[in-house]
Parts: sequence; C-alpha cells; structure tokens
Amino acid sequence: MQYFQSELIGAPHSIVNSGYHDREYFKDLWKTIGRGKVWQGNILNEAKDGSKYWVATTIVPIIEHGKVKEYFSVRIEKTEQKKLEQEKNLHERRFTQLFNHISEGVIAMKKIEGKFIITDFNDGAEKLDKKSKKEVLGKEVSDVYPGTEIGGFTDYIEEAFQKGYASFPILRYKDEKLDSWRKGEFYKLPNNEVVCVYHDITEEIIQLEQLKKYNEKLEEIAFKASHEVCAPVASILGLMQLIDFNDLSPNNKAALQHMKSSVEKLDHTVRDIVKVSYDTEEGKELFAKLSDLKEHFHKA
Repeated sequence: MQYFQSELIGAPHSIVNSGYHDREYFKDLWKTIGRGKVWQGNILNEAKDGSKYWVATTIVPIIEHGKVKEYFSVRIEKTEQKKLEQEKNLHERRFTQLFNHISEGVIAMKKIEGKFIITDFNDGAEKLDKKSKKEVLGKEVSDVYPGTEIGGFTDYIEEAFQKGYASFPILRYKDEKLDSWRKGEFYKLPNNEVVCVYHDITEEIIQLEQLKKYNEKLEEIAFKASHEVCAPVASILGLMQLIDFNDLSPNNKAALQHMKSSVEKLDHTVRDIVKVSYDTEEGKELFAKLSDLKEHFHKA
C-alpha cells in the first residue's frame, strides 16, 4: 500500500481506488453492508507509487441499537495468487480456442472403472467422424467406435495411460456413415486424461492404391518385355551368330546385317524399358512408397 497510517486515517477509500472496478461493483458493496450484511470479495487497489495489488476483502458492519454504527474490514493481499489465477484462466482460454479450432480431431478420455470414457470432443473430431459432441460425451470409446479393438485402438490408449505417450499406425475405421483411414498419437495429461490427436489420411491411401495399380502395370510391362520379347530377340541374335556371311550374296548379306542391327536395337530398347521401370529415381521412389503402403496394410 505504501501509505503511512496518518495518510489513511480519515481518508476516503478512493485514495486507493485503482479504477479497475465499475461503479456498480462498489454500489453493490455499500448496499450490502448498509443493510447490515457481511460483504466478501476481491478488490484491486492502487498503491502510492501507482502499482496495483489485489486484496481479499471481508467487511463486517458493526450494529448498535439496530443501526449500523461502523464497519470492520479485514483484507488479505492475494496479488500473487490472483496473478496465477489470471494466467491459468488465460492458458485455459487459449487451450479451449486451440482445442476447438484445429482441423485435427481431438478426443479426451478418462479411465473410469477400467474403461475409457470420452470427456471432450472437439469440432475437428465432429467433422472427421460425423458425430456430434453431445452424442459421444460420457460414453465408452469402444461404444462410440465399434470394431476399433480389432486394430488395437484401446491398447494404444492404455499404453499412453501407462507410459504417457503412444503413437498408433494407420488404422481403418468404418461404420454406417464413413469408411476412412486414420493416423495419430496419444498423450497423457497431468489430470490423468488421455488425449488422442489424429488426422484423416484417406486421400493419401487412395493415391497410394493408385500407385500400387500403376506399379502392377509396370511389373506387367517389365515381365512381358523380359520374357516375351527378350527371349525371342536373344534367340534370333544367337541364330545369326551361326550364319556364315561369307557364303551369302551381297544382297542377302546386306539384308541380314540390317536385320541384325534392327534386332540389336530392339534388344537395347527393351532393356531400357525394364531399366526405367526399376532403376530410375522415379521408380525407386515409387517402389519405396509401395513398400510403405504394404507395411501399413499389414499392421492395420
């Protein structure tokens, strides 16, 4: 407060009024104690140097002969506590805004009697899962997402509950409203809730499926090039090695030389096709993606 006792005695409360509270706040205060009732609340005051401080205030009217004679006030400074409360409220507001506005689905769950019960469900989850927050809150996870036990979904929740974190691979979820692929992570909060943050990867899976079909076509082309073209070409080149070109007429010799050149060119072309299918950077990238896809399908 920083004032001397002599500066405060006889002075009105406005000497420490910070201007934070509106007139209605103090009007209610005076109305309450004026009726002879106790008033309790928090007041932000201003010290002599202009700094602000909070006090938890209790004002007790002293009544004599049925009338309020004077007031007895007890004030306990709680500036630090109020600051912590404000910071906590700020963090909670920020978390709520983040929780409701991120595009990923977020589901909060609490373990009750061995079962994981949904305690919160953000807007992203409503859009991804086509379920309303109202219809899922308070329900067990396996009831809201039937069939996910097969993919080990509840096992990952339990792992996060025990260890603090868990990541689940690609999982497929299907019900009467949707058929989609998901990937995400689980985190355990200080209050023992488990939060699942996940996103939809259905489009990516569709693209990989298309790459898979494209790869099958490439493999088919490579197989045909290797077995249906390379083998006959090799046979023709082998037979030409047996021909004595010295015994041929000039015209026949020229024709066979041209044929040999054409077959050798065809052989190189076929080998290039096979090489493009398997040895280029594009081919390697394609086959790497397909290998990942097969691995994910196997895990799912």
